[in-house]
Amino acid sequence: MSARLPLFLRGLRRPQQPPGPPLRLRAPCRASSGGGGGCGGGEGLLGQRRLRDAQVGSSRGQGSQAPPARDSIVREVIQNSKEVLSLLQEKSPTFKPVLAIIQAGDDNLMQEINQNLAEEAGLNITHICLPPDSSEAEIIDEILKINEDTRVHGLALQISENSFSNKVLNALKPEKDVDGVTDINLGRLVRGDAHECYVSPVARAVIELLEKSGVNLDGKKMLVIGAHGSLEAALQCLFQRRGSMTMSSQWKTPQLQGKLLEADIVVLGSPKPEEIPLSWIQPGTTVLNCSHDFLSGKHGCGSLGVHFNGLIAEDDVSLLAAALRIQNMVSSGRRWLREQQHARWRLHCLKLQPLSPVPSDLEISRAQTPKAVEVLAKEIGLLADEIEIHGKSKAKVRLSLLERLKDQADGKYVLVAGITPTPLGEGKSTVTVGLVQALTAHLNINSFACLRQPSQGPTFGVKV
Repeated sequence: MSARLPLFLRGLRRPQQPPGPPLRLRAPCRASSGGGGGCGGGEGLLGQRRLRDAQVGSSRGQGSQAPPARDSIVREVIQNSKEVLSLLQEKSPTFKPVLAIIQAGDDNLMQEINQNLAEEAGLNITHICLPPDSSEAEIIDEILKINEDTRVHGLALQISENSFSNKVLNALKPEKDVDGVTDINLGRLVRGDAHECYVSPVARAVIELLEKSGVNLDGKKMLVIGAHGSLEAALQCLFQRRGSMTMSSQWKTPQLQGKLLEADIVVLGSPKPEEIPLSWIQPGTTVLNCSHDFLSGKHGCGSLGVHFNGLIAEDDVSLLAAALRIQNMVSSGRRWLREQQHARWRLHCLKLQPLSPVPSDLEISRAQTPKAVEVLAKEIGLLADEIEIHGKSKAKVRLSLLERLKDQADGKYVLVAGITPTPLGEGKSTVTVGLVQALTAHLNINSFACLRQPSQGPTFGVKV
C-alpha cells in the first residue's frame, strides 16, 4: 500500500488557489502486502479518509452531524504557531527554535509529516534515527545529549511502546518535554497547573476534535481502552476537567463489554484485537483511535472499519497531535526567550541571626550553612550547562554564557581600591561585600562581588 500525506500539508506552503484536482505529497514507498502495492497504486490517506467519512456519514442519517473540518483545525494551529513565532523573532531576529525527534524505527511517513509542519511554522527540526531494536541505554544516551544541547528547545520520542520505561521518560528535561510525558509535566497537569506544563498533544487532539465536532463533553461517559501511562492519565484528566465521567480498561478485561455498552465516547489507545466484536460498541457511540497504525500504513487484522455510527479519526488524531506538538514547541521557545531576558534575580537570602556580644569572625563563618552553588546558579539565571560544579559551594562559569547574553546591555563595573583600613580592619574586602549586600539584598539590584581579583585592586585597575 502506498502511504501519502494529506492534501493540506502541501497547501500550507503555497498561496491559496482556486479549487482543482487534489494534489498529494507522496511519502516514501512501503512494502505492499497485496498484489497491487507500490508507489503507483493504493489509496492515500486523504482518499481513505474521504471514503470512510462518506460511509460513516451515510450510516448516520440525515439528522446527524457532519465530520469536522480537520484540515482546517490543523491549518489553524500551524498558522497560530507561525504568528506567535514571528512576533518572537521580531524581538530576537536570530532566534529559531529547534525540535529534536528521537526515532527508533522506520516510520518515514510521520517523519515527513513532522518535517512539513515544522517548516511551515518556521521551526528547525532534526531527526535522530536509531535502529528499531535500540536498547534503553542507547535511547537514554541520546536523550541526555539533547538535554545538554542549548540549541534544541524541544524533544519528542517516536519509539515503540515497550521502550517507554520510567527511566527513558524521566531522562527528558521537563522544559524540553513537548509531549508532556515526564512525571513533572503530568503532575502539574493533574494539579491544575496546565499553563505551567506541556500537555500531551495526542490527548489535546482528542479533545479538540470532539469539541470542534460539536460534542458536548459535560456529563458524558468516556472510556479509554488500551492506553497506558502518560496518555491514559492526560486523557482522563482533560475529560474530567470538562465534566465527563471517565473509565479505563485494557482489551482483555472481563468487564470490557459492559463498559463499552455504557460509554458515550470511546478512545482507543492501541489497535483492537480481532476477537473483540464490533457489536460490543453501541450505535451512535463516538469513537476515536489514537494508535499510530493507520497513519503508519500498518493495518493489522484488528484494525477498525467504518461501521460505527460515530466519529472515527485515526489519521486525524495523529495529524492534529503533530500540529499541537509544534504549538508546544513554540511555547517552549517562548519560555526559553523569556528566561534569557534581563530580569531581577530571584534570590532567597540566608537568614541572619544577630548575636550580642558579636561573635568572632571564625564563629560567624562556621555558624552559617552556605547555599548550594547549583541553587544559587539557578536563582541568578545560569543554565545547568553553563556552570562546572566543584563540590557543594564552588563552581566555574563557562564562557559560553557570554555568547548567550551578548544581546543584553552591559552592567556597571565598580572597582573598590586604595582604601586605608580602619582600626577594626575594614578595608577593600569589607567595603566590597557591604556594597553587594546593600545593592542586592536591600535595593534589589543584581550585583555580585569578585574578591581577590589579580592586578585590579592593588594597582587601581591599571595593568603594570
